[in-house]
Amino acid sequence: MLKFLSIINLIVAVQALFLFLHFILKSKGTKVLNRLLALLCLCFTLILINTYISLNNFEARSILLQDIANNVMWFIGPSLYLYVIYNLKKPSKKVILLHLLPYLFPSIIDIFFNWQAFDTIIPIMGFTQMSIYLFLSLQFCFKNYKAEQQFYSWVLPSIIAFTLLVALNFCLTILRNFGIDVLPNTILQSFTSLLAIPIFYIAYKEMNSANTYGIQPKKYKTTPLSNEKSKDYLLRIKFAMDEEKLYCDTTLKLSRFAEKISIPSKYVSQVINQNLNLSFSDYLIQLRLEDAKKNLNNPSKQHLTIFGIAQESGFTSSSRFNYLFKKHTGLTPSQFQKQNKDF
Repeated sequence: MLKFLSIINLIVAVQALFLFLHFILKSKGTKVLNRLLALLCLCFTLILINTYISLNNFEARSILLQDIANNVMWFIGPSLYLYVIYNLKKPSKKVILLHLLPYLFPSIIDIFFNWQAFDTIIPIMGFTQMSIYLFLSLQFCFKNYKAEQQFYSWVLPSIIAFTLLVALNFCLTILRNFGIDVLPNTILQSFTSLLAIPIFYIAYKEMNSANTYGIQPKKYKTTPLSNEKSKDYLLRIKFAMDEEKLYCDTTLKLSRFAEKISIPSKYVSQVINQNLNLSFSDYLIQLRLEDAKKNLNNPSKQHLTIFGIAQESGFTSSSRFNYLFKKHTGLTPSQFQKQNKDF
């Protein structure tokens, strides 16, 4: 069993190293995301190599490597969270560094000064920190799932799986500290290999995706459309949205919209994606925001609150509307309204 687990750890460590090199050297795509994934893979590379050495009881085992491997856990939670939020929030370099750099301090103290008190405190603090970041990641995924379903449909299950594995590992470790051995120590040591699986899934999905983040124009091999047909469908879609203002319907879904304009839903999605480089949900958001901007400047709508205007444009959440509005215009709705009144 020990030899088998040792080989598994080595294989997973090599995979982690390969992914680290891929993302650190990758020139295409979003640089920030490549670096975040590289950092995640580097963390698991160090942890897995240390586990492999520990399982084999090498005499030349490095205490420095062990200390580094124990402290890279500080960077797993923040890196994962920043990856999850990047599409919608686009955090600045300063924000990213604020999430990562503070954890260098406890790491340096633990690695180079070897304070005994840290041996007890660090694991608890590390688990608490990771739990907070995983909670924030899950919260963000659930909150924005509808807006970015194409992305979160595969990221969310990965985060859930990783969270459950972290919780299980923590429980097993606590039980072992109380003298209850649910699993042999060798298996518990090798648990990192399981933790790496959801991270590898995210990394391979990103590696096999198009070279930029988010929604990409797809090649529809199984549902080809002629240019003439595509243009015709696009005109019908735009007419239904612009003239009938179907986007103002808060319950509008792709299937119902497709049924209303008598175009198969797969073609509606395809035409919007290929011609406008948007998903259906992003197209709705764009139209609703434009409508809200017009209404904010419309004298006949001044009796309405800002959220009332948002509701008329198809939004159901005030916080979501405010966030999207500022993201696309750089101003809050009230700032936008005031700025245009000044003119």
